[in-house]
Amino acid sequence: MAHHSMTRADWLRLGSMLVIVIAGIVLITVPFRPVKDIVKLGLDLQGGVRLVLEGEGVAAMATDAQTETIGRMIEILNNRVDQYGLANAEIRRYGPDRILVNIPGATDPEEARRLIGQTAVLEFRRVIDVGASPTDSISPSSSSQELLYSKEGLPIVVDREVLLTGAALSNATVRTSSDVREVGKLQVGLTFSQEGAEQFASVVRELGTGQMLAIVLDDVVQSYPVLQDSIVAAAREGWRNVQNSTTISGGNMGANEAKRLAAVLRAGALPVSVRIAEETSIGPSLGSDSIRRGMMSMAIGFALILVYMFILYRRLGTVANIALIINMLFIMGGLIVFGAVLTMAGIAGIVLTIGMTVDSNIIIFERVKEERRAGKSPQAAVRAGYERSLAVITDTNVTTLVTAAILLLVGSGPFRGFAITLALGIVGTVYCALVASRFLLERGGFWRFIPVRVQEGTK
Repeated sequence: MAHHSMTRADWLRLGSMLVIVIAGIVLITVPFRPVKDIVKLGLDLQGGVRLVLEGEGVAAMATDAQTETIGRMIEILNNRVDQYGLANAEIRRYGPDRILVNIPGATDPEEARRLIGQTAVLEFRRVIDVGASPTDSISPSSSSQELLYSKEGLPIVVDREVLLTGAALSNATVRTSSDVREVGKLQVGLTFSQEGAEQFASVVRELGTGQMLAIVLDDVVQSYPVLQDSIVAAAREGWRNVQNSTTISGGNMGANEAKRLAAVLRAGALPVSVRIAEETSIGPSLGSDSIRRGMMSMAIGFALILVYMFILYRRLGTVANIALIINMLFIMGGLIVFGAVLTMAGIAGIVLTIGMTVDSNIIIFERVKEERRAGKSPQAAVRAGYERSLAVITDTNVTTLVTAAILLLVGSGPFRGFAITLALGIVGTVYCALVASRFLLERGGFWRFIPVRVQEGTK
């Protein structure tokens, strides 16, 4: 490579190639990690839960109301999975009245269903009567009362009037009970906002000592504490004294249940009830097998193309192989940088990109060989060959990129995974063909290996 012949454009090409290669290698190999820790993996590779939720009554709403309701539901569900700690979850609209939820890596499908499907309407109501056992038969004495049940199945009659809702909360956290009767047991501590604490203090003062207050979540009584003199006296002194005084406990609440309950209360209630219309669970063992098979197919395809290009074009094929390696680093680095999810269909997109990358180089090589046969010098043949190939390469790749964009916007599941890797691969293909390969041919000295003899008298 002759440094004196390098132009500013050449240095920019070389710099961009080095950035892609170094960044790709660093992102993929430093530190050495398994595939699932390098790139976000989809359900089919990692295992997990796929749910399709249907909002109650949403289908009958006007279009604007549908959009607003679904948007609010997606926002709340995103908050829930984030606060619960589920990484890489995908939540988006799926038709007019449905929401698609993909949770890769979810190990407990039942817990995921409860986290996502719970409406989480929190209410505080006055208790009228409590059964002594689940078999007791008690009933409301008027239409202003309602029969509910506790988590343990105990019948409880409460007022229909809602004294306070979950909108009054500012936070919900998992705590350990300080009650001597429930030492070590988990509970969810509720923190009211200032306005909510003022309303709660007013409710406590109005009910008075000895009255039971039911904490109801989705029509199930979570607890029904008796208002003691201490909390009533605190409520009379001001809202600050009762802001952190309420908890949800009862039973042997497990760590996951307490964490889930706190997450849904912090995120707020869904605007409508939902039902799970579709559910798919993929075990981690099946996901691991898919990763192994997918990576093997990609590696085999990659190796065969490298060998084929070298056999077909000899040393000139090395240019195509280097461009292919750069494109693979570009794709994997792009998946990592943009946080994209790699699926089995995405691996198929990468395999397709391998063929597209060398296809562009084959078009260029054949054009260059034609120019060489016409009697042009090797370097002039390279320039003319690229000029003749430019329109074909850009047109074919732009149309494919448009197709990938459409799949990404309107597709779902496997289609989106395929579209993501295909789009990255197309961008990388165009770059490698028009920048990397040309730099190697013109400035890397590979123009010397154009395998064509010029007929005598044509030069």
